Amino acid sequence: MHGDLQHAIRTLIAEKLLVEVESPQADLLHEGILDSLSIVQLLLQLEERFGVRIELQELEFDDLRSIDSIARLVAARTGEENLASATR
Repeated sequence: MHGDLQHAIRTLIAEKLLVEVESPQADLLHEGILDSLSIVQLLLQLEERFGVRIELQELEFDDLRSIDSIARLVAARTGEENLASATR
């Protein structure tokens, strides 16, 4: 199920931010894929797509470091019952 979520996030980044990410472990911050503007755009898209609320003051940079870490963040916010429907 985690792989489905990673795929959904990778697709969202490609469609909304127009960036292809090669690996779920790629460091999005270090590689310059995410900057301050694209982080805000990504958070809005995650909230819309997965129905999660992510408060900026609760967010750590490591939560957005990779597709894998973003998937963990979304999974933690959605809970198991919502995760399967969010990836479809």
